[in-house]
Amino acid sequence: MGGRVSGEGYQFHQTKLANFKKKLDANPASIEAANRYWDALGSFGGQDVRSGGYLIEAYRGCALASHAGVVALARAYQELFEKSGEGPRADLFDEELILALQARLPELSHGDRATVQWVLASIE
Repeated sequence: MGGRVSGEGYQFHQTKLANFKKKLDANPASIEAANRYWDALGSFGGQDVRSGGYLIEAYRGCALASHAGVVALARAYQELFEKSGEGPRADLFDEELILALQARLPELSHGDRATVQWVLASIE
């Protein structure tokens, strides 16, 4: 992992991240905006600061909007788990999000369905 970021370097990364967050807030159903925000968190000042809380912040709107968003959220959780060991936590999922994940299951391919089912099983 990279070293500490301070001063102007930190401000640059903070501003860049804030800009990605503004774009996501403006269009929470945009998978592209969610991916950019998520990627920026993965290299914030040379460090990966991603967590389940940030993941839900990034992908919740996408998951509520489309089956592709559900898949994006589930795949991001799979990646987070593989890299950090942090799996889905029930306290991060509200009822509306859980229902969206469940409702989209029949629309998904076998592999994507298995990933979303893993997320759901993890939060039961």
